Amino acid sequence: MTLTRLIGDKHGLWNDYQTVINGVENSIQLGDFGIGLGAGDYWHDRVNDTIGNTGHRFIRGNHDNPEKCKDMLSWIPDGTVENDVMFIGGAWSIDADYRIPGHDWWAAEQLSESELRTLHDVYVATKPRVMLTHDCPTLAAYYMFIRAGLRTYGNSSTLHLTRTGEALQRMFEAHQPEFWYFGHWHHTKRMQIDRTVFQCLGELDYIDVDL
Repeated sequence: MTLTRLIGDKHGLWNDYQTVINGVENSIQLGDFGIGLGAGDYWHDRVNDTIGNTGHRFIRGNHDNPEKCKDMLSWIPDGTVENDVMFIGGAWSIDADYRIPGHDWWAAEQLSESELRTLHDVYVATKPRVMLTHDCPTLAAYYMFIRAGLRTYGNSSTLHLTRTGEALQRMFEAHQPEFWYFGHWHHTKRMQIDRTVFQCLGELDYIDVDL
């Protein structure tokens, strides 16, 4: 059995990330890798040189430059389906008002409505067994974090209805996969909702799974 290490938000912590993947053949980091966050081309070249042609990959988060991700050899494009696993990145930044457009915030941090509708159609057609996303469906966010009293950014306990969360919710209502792994919410927590086991991974937390 070949296991894949799933890793929570990295936020540019390159040395810590290398420790997490040390000795592991395959891994997928679930967004907020830190691509484009002002680290300069050298940092991105080093990422490409180190993991670009290996089994270590990532999806994009809201704190990754969508255009720069396209230059990264280890990036998994949004909507990719491999066997019975589907990958979707992106999310809404609750702290966007405090960030600088083009520097540490990007208008395309979330997929567009049109792109999300297309991915919904792909999701319904393929009915994946496993979902790997940066964000999660609205219902999962509510039950796992808001209702449970786990605070988010700025100690907020408010559930924000976002384009990404609502699109993922519609997918969940159309088909319930066996497992749904995600990051973004910075809490490591597992919960079964209906027929799906949801697993959130906090910053650089990880789990080894059979995909």
